[in-house]
Formats: sequence, C-alpha cells, structure tokens
Amino acid sequence: MTLIRLWRAKHNNRLVLTYALASGYVSLAIAEFGDSDPEHAPALIVSDHIEVSNGDSAAAIRELSNRYSRYTKGSPMAVVILGPSVYQSVQLERPNLPAEEITQALRYNLRDLVSLPPTDIVADYYDAPVQLAGQDKINAIVADRKVLQPVLNEIHQVTENILGIFSEEQAIAQLFTDQNEPAVVAYQHDLEPALLQVYAQGKLQVNRVVRSLEQLSQLGADEIDLGGASPLSVEVQRSADYFERQLRQRPIRELIIAVGSKHRQSIAKQLNQDLGLESRWVEYPAWAQELAVGDFSDFPVLGGVMLAQQLRNAKQVAA
Repeated sequence: MTLIRLWRAKHNNRLVLTYALASGYVSLAIAEFGDSDPEHAPALIVSDHIEVSNGDSAAAIRELSNRYSRYTKGSPMAVVILGPSVYQSVQLERPNLPAEEITQALRYNLRDLVSLPPTDIVADYYDAPVQLAGQDKINAIVADRKVLQPVLNEIHQVTENILGIFSEEQAIAQLFTDQNEPAVVAYQHDLEPALLQVYAQGKLQVNRVVRSLEQLSQLGADEIDLGGASPLSVEVQRSADYFERQLRQRPIRELIIAVGSKHRQSIAKQLNQDLGLESRWVEYPAWAQELAVGDFSDFPVLGGVMLAQQLRNAKQVAA
C-alpha cells in the first residue's frame, strides 16, 4: 500500500530520501526538515515500499524514484539503509592505525571473518560503546560491493547528495534515544534476521544479529501457542546476560518488542512466561504515526530520516 501525505515541496534542499534495502523489497521515506529549529521533528511526506524482483534492488529504487519524481528535483539529500540480510556485522579489535586509516584497512582485517573476498568488501565501523576491561573493539559493517554499486548508480541518477550508507542496527538506534533505563529491544520484520539490542542512557550498548529468528514474524497463532516464540526468549536472555554479567552493567529493567507479527498478545504472553520481565510493544514516534505502516518494517527508513537530520545539522554547525 502506498502511504503519502499531499505536500508541496518548495525547498528540495530540505528534503531527504531514505532508501532501505531488505531481502525482498526496498522501502522509501521522504521527509522535510525545517530551518527555524534544526531539532524540530521532521515532516514525513512519503512512506512506501516495493517488492524486489530477481534480486534487482536497483530496479525497485528506480521505480520508487520515478513514482515520487516531484520530490527529486534540486538534488535532495539521500540516505541508504542496509537490512541485516544485505550486510554482515562483525566485532573485532581496533586495528593499531590512525583513525583515518582504519576504514581502508578493514577489508584486509576482515577477510578471515566474513564470506566476501577483500576486493568485494565495502566496510565501515562505529565504536563499541561498552567494552570489557582491557578491550578496545569496534563494530564493523560489511557489505558486498557488487550489491551496492548498482544501487548507488541508480540513486546517483536522482541526486549526488548522498549523505551516507548505514546499517539497520544504526538506523534503529535513532528511535530509542530516549531509553535511559537498561532495556532489551527485540526487533524483527518480514524475513529479515532479528536484531537483539540493549539500550541504556539513550545509546545502543549491545547489538546482536540473530539470523535463526528470521521466521519469527511469520509464525501463526497456533505455532506461537506451541512455543514457537521460545527461541526469542532465549536470545533476549542471552543479550541481558551478556550486558549484565560480562559487561558488568546495571540489570535489564524492560523488554521492548518490535516484531512484525499479527499475534502480539500471544508473543507477549510467551515472553512474559519465559522471562518474567516487564514488557511493552514499541510505539512509533509522533511525527511518523500518521503514515506508519504499523508492522515496524518502516523503522529502518524512519531511523534513516533521523540520521540524515543529525548529519544535516552537523554540516550546518560546521559551516
């Protein structure tokens, strides 16, 4: 279904197009930022998605861009978000190099840790916010150059103003910046691997990509009643144990559920029985509720909008 609010785009330099790549579809969110208050919530104009045929994400991007061509004039900003089925997330010791050289060296540091040859590796990293004593690790995000290149070529037909390419784990984190008390977030949609994340003090502390849970949102009510959601309980407990025992952080107080299932009550019941944690289903941010899909599959593009706002504000401050 297409979700679109009627809008006249007068200042395209305030627009951002956020494309999110998943295993079976590409999503697009278009938002406008205000100039009077850079911290003000964005105005969401478009939220849409299209299925990918024969693995051709570039063709899906082309169709979405053509569908909303009224918003592509004047070189708007663009952000690309990669779903867990499109990237690999690896934690490794920080290379003993100057910060500006680490990204270039990653393709060789990662060659024994990922399934891609060095020539096909596109990688970047972000710092792990919580470390074990004596460790200095980074979180590397690895994608396949052969997958990214046609996607970027297609977006370059729309705009040269690409702000960045980010992983879903980084995008989702933008929607939990108000989570101060330690909590586990269980996020999964469609046939994508699940993200088991721990947040505290408004920051992502732990991220685990769990590929064995990619069928979670597809479970029927009978399957859940027979214990089909128990593997999720196990992964939530593992995430909590790692945060509390290995990282020696404060106990987890809450479980936040963001699973694209129609059977929310059954999943919550299973998790409550298994874990005994206080749990709640996540809410969409107020600025996105009018056009929200409702099954959380649009969370990556919404997080991408927030990342774009941060980058835009940083550029304005630097200027």
